[in-house]
Amino acid sequence: KDSNAFAVAMDVDAAGLPFLKNFVPPAGSKSVEEMKEIIQMAGRPFIIKGIMSVKGALKAREAGASAIVVSNHGGRVLDQSPATAEVLEEIAVAVGGTMKIFVDGGIRSGVDVFKALAMGADAVLIARPFVNAVYGGGREGVKILADKLGAELADTMEMCGAASLKEITAAMIRK
Repeated sequence: KDSNAFAVAMDVDAAGLPFLKNFVPPAGSKSVEEMKEIIQMAGRPFIIKGIMSVKGALKAREAGASAIVVSNHGGRVLDQSPATAEVLEEIAVAVGGTMKIFVDGGIRSGVDVFKALAMGADAVLIARPFVNAVYGGGREGVKILADKLGAELADTMEMCGAASLKEITAAMIRK
């Protein structure tokens, strides 16, 4: 709270990792009531990262989350977990419009960004490629990657007839 952060986030997609089991407070799963209490204590918009099902999204909404991040922790936490693209649309149908929906995992191009927005994401998070860009080229590397993603997104929007991000729809991608 002292930081005056505009929002607070909690990562729930790694709660079952063995090395987190003995943490205090415990890092295990939380009930809706426990999440409500945490969200109320935060006293600002709250984002829950690691949602991979409609059930999880509905629980996050019931607990009072302002947003969710559809994320499988890069697939590193649980082998054989689905890709975020496989669950995004059904989650967006269930809770879209009642909370913000962000997505991460496997987004590597402007076309990927377009598809995620078309499937119902309000925004896309891209981390690992930017880490590589930072280490490989510093500020210039980050600028190059951001420009590349932006140009690819703009080209895809033009080819699909979307003049603005708000005009991107599911009908513009093949399912």
